[in-house]
Amino acid sequence: MTSTKQFTVAIVGGGMGGLSLAIGLLRRQIPVKIYEAAAEFKEVGLGLTIGPAAHRAMPLIDPKIREIYDNLITTHADSPGYERFKETWFEIVRASDDELDGKLVLDLKAKPSGQTTVRRADFLDALVKLVPDGTAHFGKRLSTLTETGEGMQMQFEDGTSATASVVIGCDGIHSKVKQFVLGPDEYAATQPRYGGMYGYRAVLDMETMVKAVGDHRARVSTMYVGDGAYGVTYPIKRAQKVNVGIYPLQAEWDQESWIRPASKEDMKNDFRHMGRLINSLIEYMPDPTQWALYEHPHISTYARSKVAILGDAAHASTPHQGAGAGQAIEDAHVLAELLGDRRVVTADDVIAAFTAYDQVRRPRSQRVVSSSAENAHLLCLRLPGVGSDEEKFKTTLQEKLAWLWNEDVQEQAERARRIMSGMLEQ
Repeated sequence: MTSTKQFTVAIVGGGMGGLSLAIGLLRRQIPVKIYEAAAEFKEVGLGLTIGPAAHRAMPLIDPKIREIYDNLITTHADSPGYERFKETWFEIVRASDDELDGKLVLDLKAKPSGQTTVRRADFLDALVKLVPDGTAHFGKRLSTLTETGEGMQMQFEDGTSATASVVIGCDGIHSKVKQFVLGPDEYAATQPRYGGMYGYRAVLDMETMVKAVGDHRARVSTMYVGDGAYGVTYPIKRAQKVNVGIYPLQAEWDQESWIRPASKEDMKNDFRHMGRLINSLIEYMPDPTQWALYEHPHISTYARSKVAILGDAAHASTPHQGAGAGQAIEDAHVLAELLGDRRVVTADDVIAAFTAYDQVRRPRSQRVVSSSAENAHLLCLRLPGVGSDEEKFKTTLQEKLAWLWNEDVQEQAERARRIMSGMLEQ
């Protein structure tokens, strides 16, 4: 099919958000190029989980994205004998040095799919296959972005340049595209900030995990909540391995690097009060490196003129409710729907689309950032007004997740379309 669009799109950054958007635009016959800083597509991080709302958004971008995800996922049914946990997202248990240690607080359901996880690199590798050869350009680390009479000019660190009608930044928490969107003053004032926790991470073989915490805890996704710290474990790789993260509240982070070396003794000191299960797990953790958790302060806009940002470039979040990747998926869905609208023909029309995208997506995604920060204190039994009260804890957590998961993802796009339509009519 021949495109009716009179504009071209440059996507800066080829991670999961950028690739999902590119696939959605290509499906809608919109000319697109991807400019990726690395020498090849690659994904950092370990396991990835997508909540129900983002899961519903995937096929709206392109049914093939949802098909890929569903073919790669690990669920509780991958462990024989645990099929009854098919709808369980996480079991919440107490982690403490008293008789409450290991007590089941809540079997948290996410109907109908329950917990679904993929290895980030596997998902990215599969998405890459949906992007035609010649769409992506590698080794293109953006240095400056300038609006000219010919469009948006991108200058790259390798000395080359390129021009497109519009640019969408999917270039992560340190986004260069964000500099153009915000301007120098706001950009300088809204740098990523430490989110009050660091974590220890590992991927353990299932056999090792069973030795550490027993068969049930190893095979059923679990959150261990305790005073001032929490842990999370969930199976990946068809239940052959388990992703592990344990996090203590820590108000200060005293260095620029997001990673610092630590010792097994540091880890034990952080979680000594967290009971038998967590302390047994610590004995099998191979790497005591501490990873600082950062978040993005709220910014005033996700778009300026013919430039927009999505995903971590706009609203990087801490991982305390597993929603960061899902928000990038929701962003990509709304942008693909708006740019694919038959009334968006020229680059000037895209300005209205970007404005509508900002008005709809910014309030929700920024609330996710704030809610994730609150979740850190909730899971550490330190949230004001809730603390360690079990009933208040269960009610608060379920209410927060219901808001996140029950979103009408298509209505988001339609709401943005109505805003855009009003602007185009004017």
